[in-house]
Amino acid sequence: MKTSKRQQLISSLEARGAFDEDYLPRGKRYTLPDGEYKYVRTNIFYRLSCIFCRTVTFLFGPVVCFIRYGLRVRGRKNLKGIKGAISVCNHVSVLDTLFVKQAIGHYRSYHTGAPHNNKKGLGGFIMRRAGFLSLGGSFSAQKNLLRTMRILISKGAIINFYPEEALWQYYEKPRPLKNGAFNYAVKLNVPVVPLFITFEGRNKRAVINVLSPIYPTEGLSDRQNVEKMRDECFRQWELLYEKVYHKQLVYDTDINIV
Repeated sequence: MKTSKRQQLISSLEARGAFDEDYLPRGKRYTLPDGEYKYVRTNIFYRLSCIFCRTVTFLFGPVVCFIRYGLRVRGRKNLKGIKGAISVCNHVSVLDTLFVKQAIGHYRSYHTGAPHNNKKGLGGFIMRRAGFLSLGGSFSAQKNLLRTMRILISKGAIINFYPEEALWQYYEKPRPLKNGAFNYAVKLNVPVVPLFITFEGRNKRAVINVLSPIYPTEGLSDRQNVEKMRDECFRQWELLYEKVYHKQLVYDTDINIV
C-alpha cells in the first residue's frame, strides 16, 4: 500500500474517532479458539518445532528489524526483576511483534492477537510455535486462554497485548486503550509493562521503549485496578509521545476522546 493512501485511510479513521478499526484486509482462513483449544502442547515434536522457530526469530529477527527499521531498544533496565507479566505495546508495524521479542526476549515472550491472525497453513504453524496466542470470542475460550496464561506466567513468561486493537502502520500517537490486557493482569495479579514504539531522527528509525512497570494496587476492586493501570499506561505513553515528538497529544477529530 502506498504511503499517501495509507495516510489518507488512517486520517479518515482518526477523524471519525474509529481508533480500533483496521484499514488492512483480513484473511479468511483461520482457526477460532474455543474452550478445548490447545494453545501449548507437550509432545516432543511440538517442543522441538517451538525451539526451532524461536531460534530462527532470535537469530534473524534483529537483523531484519535493523535493516528495515533501524530498530533500537531503550529502557530495557525496566525489566529488571520482572519474572512474569503482561506487556502492552502500540500497534504500528507488521513486524512489531519482532520488536517486542527483541525488547523482552525471544524465548520467554508470547503474543496475543485477533483470531484472524490464527492462520491455517504454514504461516500460522510458524506463528504459533514462535509464541502466538489467539484471542477468542466465547466465554469458554477466554477461560481457556486465562488458564494457559497462568501456566506460562508462573514460568516467568511475559505475554504481550496490543490494547489499541487495530494495526495502524507508522502512526505516532497513542490511541485509546481497551481493557482486556489490564483485566488479565488484575486476574493474574501481575504487573503491566508498557512498551511504546517511536519513530525518531531524520530517517524515522524505530525505537521500542520499555517504560516503568505498573502494579495492581492492594485494596482496590478489580474494576478500579483495571481502570487505574490502563490510565497510568496511557499516561506514560502520552508523556513519551510528547517528549519524543515535541508536541502535545491532539487528535484530528471532533469526537471527545476520554
